[in-house]
Amino acid sequence: MSAIYQRARPIRWEDVVGQEHVKDVLRTALEQGRIGHAYLFSGPRGVGKTTTARLIAMTANCTGPAPKPCGECESCLAVRAGSHPDVMEIDAASNNSVDDVRDLREKVGLAAMRGGKKIYILDEAHMMSRAAFNALLKTLEEPPEHVIFILATTEPEKIIPTILSRCQHYRFRRLTSEEIAGKLAGLVTLEGASADPDALNLIGRLADGAMRDGESLLERMLAAGTAVTRPAVEEALGLPPGERVRGVASALLVGDAGEAISGAAQLYRDGFAARTVVEGLVAAFGAALHAELGLGEEGRLEGAEVPRLLKLQAALDEQEARFARSADQQSLELALTHALLAADGGTGGGAPSLGSAATSAPAQVPGDLLQRLNRLEKELSTLRSAPRAAAPASAVPAAPAEKRGPAPAREAVREAAASIAPAAAPTQGSWADVMAQTTMQMRAFLKPARMHAQDGYVSLTYEDRSSFHAKQVAGKFDELAALVERVFGPITFELIAPEGLGRKREAGRAGGSQAAASAPAPTLNPAPTRSTPAPKADAPVEIPDFDPSPRRSRRGPEFEPVTVGAAQPQPVAAAQTASTQTPGTQTASAPPPSLPPRPPARPSGTRPCACGPAT
Repeated sequence: MSAIYQRARPIRWEDVVGQEHVKDVLRTALEQGRIGHAYLFSGPRGVGKTTTARLIAMTANCTGPAPKPCGECESCLAVRAGSHPDVMEIDAASNNSVDDVRDLREKVGLAAMRGGKKIYILDEAHMMSRAAFNALLKTLEEPPEHVIFILATTEPEKIIPTILSRCQHYRFRRLTSEEIAGKLAGLVTLEGASADPDALNLIGRLADGAMRDGESLLERMLAAGTAVTRPAVEEALGLPPGERVRGVASALLVGDAGEAISGAAQLYRDGFAARTVVEGLVAAFGAALHAELGLGEEGRLEGAEVPRLLKLQAALDEQEARFARSADQQSLELALTHALLAADGGTGGGAPSLGSAATSAPAQVPGDLLQRLNRLEKELSTLRSAPRAAAPASAVPAAPAEKRGPAPAREAVREAAASIAPAAAPTQGSWADVMAQTTMQMRAFLKPARMHAQDGYVSLTYEDRSSFHAKQVAGKFDELAALVERVFGPITFELIAPEGLGRKREAGRAGGSQAAASAPAPTLNPAPTRSTPAPKADAPVEIPDFDPSPRRSRRGPEFEPVTVGAAQPQPVAAAQTASTQTPGTQTASAPPPSLPPRPPARPSGTRPCACGPAT
């Protein structure tokens, strides 16, 4: 048995849902005999592109009475069954080579087997290669009179311009949920089942403009053999119950944080994903907004106001990015809390800054605390405007120089930092400065970490699943610690990471981290001493013969070749004599060094030895 969307495929122009701007023009042109040679249908999936192409084929080859297509003649039935010899549906995604197009060109010239029109329907035409498009170009421009090409695609921008210019382009639009629900109601009647209008409207919204998706969802519900109701649809598709979602939405509207968070947490414990709960709340606020704007009565919430609905919906949309990193219950509760803060006029994105706390609600802040905040802001502005001391260029200590006093600006910075050090703590905005000043690669490694800041202390914590990022940060810890200290001032910076990758740098530490400071200093190699050259020989030096064999020999030191003018080793006796002389005594000049004795001549008739010189 075929699927319901195949059995429900339209066989007459009147059965096509929506797309009036396409079907009316094509039906009129076909009735007048003004059939084009090439069409291009583009639009989302499941909106009727292939169905319209089949209706063109049925109308062009219908042998029944008018109006055409009749849907009952032999030709129409063959097209519906996909067995008509003159109607070829080709999947361009798998037949996109030049050879496939050449094979098609050879068959185009043949006459129709039943005397009508030959229809070529190329589905997913954007998947064809550029070479295949160029091979089809001439045939598409001047095809035989009995041939019609219909190209269907979801991405018309990938069709080359030369093909677009030779086709009649029709754009199919996305269907509305009301049009899909109306078609589904007729299918339920044909199947002999029953369905609630509320359930069909929900399926129409979930289909997202695609009739084929709506028909597939309906078939899934009909397969259960029960009545199609909204709770049944929600249970079958894994959606949270609408009444409970609207209850959480109503709590958010009135600002009841406890009721909203407890209701959302209960939905999460019942097995619904955090992202699904937030998406349901966004949809509930959207339906309530439509009701408040007079676009329908479905989904109206008690006490809803348009400004608050807009703020809550926008805040929850922004919080959906949170679930890309973590989708647990805590993330869901944080998302709802930020949405409440945003709807009540707060930041909704984190802790408020000093300036916002001092200016947005001065009546709620005590007078002494407000004065202290203002004083800290002035001192922070002084710190940011004063020039910072440059980092040392090298770790090697330089020669002692003349002692100089600190510059006035540097002294002012130190005094201001000392005055606010007990009260000021690093803020999230300061960490944003660190992220802005580091490299793009380091920002990617720092993204999975959790930053914690207290008085004079900043830490980065990595979980076990982020050990790779922690390893990269540990390798650059000293550079990162120096940057953090330049931004925050004298602080203790610590890296908390698994696999023994933790590092820590104390406040005001001149060197690197603790792990790097404990390493011994490298030992420098001593400079090589210059040896005293040996005296040159006065008499000519005779060089003994040597074996020209390329093999390595094991000659002793007495057979080593001697280079003229090179330093010669002194005899042992001469060395001992020289060592016993006192510095003040004068000795006669040493005789020139003697050469090693010449080896004895080889007896005749013997072979030369490889370990000795040749004679």
